[in-house]
Amino acid sequence: MQDNIYDFLKDLNDAQKNACLEEKNVLLRACPGSGKTRTLTYKLAYFAKKNSKSYKKNIAITYTNRASEEIKSRVSQLNIDTDKIWTGTIHQFCLEYIIRPYSMYSNLTKKGYDIIDEYTQKKYIKGICDQLKITFNNNENMLENEKVYCEYKKLLKDKKQIDFTMILEISYNILKEKEFVAKNIANIIESILVDEYQDTNLLQYQILESIYSRNKKIKLFFVGDTNQAIYGTLGGIAKSKIELEEMYHTEFIELELRGCYRSTQNIINYYKNFQIEEANIESCCNLKNEDSIISYDKNINKIDLANVISNIIRDEVNHGTNEEDICVIAPQWWQLFDIGNKLKILLPEIRFDSPEISPIKYDPLNIYYLIARLLFTEKGKNTVSRKNTAKEIINILKSEYKIELPKFIDTYLVLKLINSSIRYNDDGILTLKKCIMDLFEKCRINLKQEEKLKQKLCEFLENTNDRINRYNLSISLENIEKSFKIKKGVVINTFHGIKGEEYKVVIATGLLKGYIPNWKIINKTLVSHVETNKLLYVICSRAKQKLYLFSEKGRTTRNGIELLPTNELNI
Repeated sequence: MQDNIYDFLKDLNDAQKNACLEEKNVLLRACPGSGKTRTLTYKLAYFAKKNSKSYKKNIAITYTNRASEEIKSRVSQLNIDTDKIWTGTIHQFCLEYIIRPYSMYSNLTKKGYDIIDEYTQKKYIKGICDQLKITFNNNENMLENEKVYCEYKKLLKDKKQIDFTMILEISYNILKEKEFVAKNIANIIESILVDEYQDTNLLQYQILESIYSRNKKIKLFFVGDTNQAIYGTLGGIAKSKIELEEMYHTEFIELELRGCYRSTQNIINYYKNFQIEEANIESCCNLKNEDSIISYDKNINKIDLANVISNIIRDEVNHGTNEEDICVIAPQWWQLFDIGNKLKILLPEIRFDSPEISPIKYDPLNIYYLIARLLFTEKGKNTVSRKNTAKEIINILKSEYKIELPKFIDTYLVLKLINSSIRYNDDGILTLKKCIMDLFEKCRINLKQEEKLKQKLCEFLENTNDRINRYNLSISLENIEKSFKIKKGVVINTFHGIKGEEYKVVIATGLLKGYIPNWKIINKTLVSHVETNKLLYVICSRAKQKLYLFSEKGRTTRNGIELLPTNELNI
């Protein structure tokens, strides 16, 4: 058995292999490009293969849906029984393993519930502010106002709704108040692996501890990098080995992945200037001694920025760099829409994987978004993912809306019904409405009797129509199907969005005080330079060989004061 496992891990280096084979609970610190996700994937597969006769699950908690999908894809290529593996975000874990099967033990979910999105939340808060005669500010967290918060919670309770943050609160309360629930869950888990542990907040740590404490045979594997802890302002805590041991009342062994298989040594030496915790990083890749470009421009005006960036991209592509190996980033999405549109005009011959405002907002917790995703994505491809989406639709109907479906309704029938939906006059929204109605009719769901499901549909369509009207979007089938397609080309993304990614060429704009960090952080903390350094560390460590940094002129505050270059870049 052991020989087979070693053979299975033969493609890993010694440090990665040792982390996979370590039998104790592990805190694995991994520098950029050291194979963190690769090691976590192999550790997950190792557990599944080692305990192949066990019915228990090996759980991987990821920070994003994208990371979860990447791990699933990598595991599937290793010829591993995926029935023993579950991956997803902590919110998805709480829904699947705690709230759905044990919703009857919370007053907020026992009679069914609906998870509201940001659009509905903002609408509620604005209405409450109007009612209380409080000025609504879209750029502030109005829930910090105690009166607004109390009215908001009361409104959700009356409507039997919960928001995204309440998923964790409800889950933790169920685990603490009903000990047998924690025991039941703990007894079906073999291991818990946490990716990007430095971004885990206290409540998430506590939820996992509540489960682990009921079965200390569960193996724990926390992996991440404290220097990349860019969600500290959202509660992320990079716990030390001692802190983990005190919290989980167990022993951890601390391991490290140091070699960087991504960047040249020059790039590494540059981003090491932004380390919060000093760590020696050596390049182990084929590019390690190659010439690098590290350019910082703080004199360019924002008007000329797109032209300069387009010249960099065109030159790279003409010299053989793949479009997908180039990335343009900015602090916020609104800046990316502007520069993305300009680059598409300047470079019509080049493809872009850029953010576009879709009529249908991404929301994997919304049943109607999931139906739309199945309807508007290509049939016959990504079959495993499509089956999982159909299964999720059924789960939401049963658990959240407490609808008793006929026994003949299964994932295959849901897929068949959506796949066979008729297209109506090249009208994507009408096609979606008809698909939803036909699906519910075949599933014997009467919307007139299911008030919460009907209300959810009204809110979903209202949000969709608002986006269409606000941004003057096309509702043609072609346009909506295009918005669901996987894009290829030069990547355009936010600073936070590229975390975990790597590119030969990274072009970062908007490196200005007030953007990085934003004014909220600057005004609320005395250590805003720490948050800035962490972001710069993440940004610069994405680059394999070439790094172009811009603190462009001409960006101003609402009061017309020009934003200045980020101080930390003046090194």
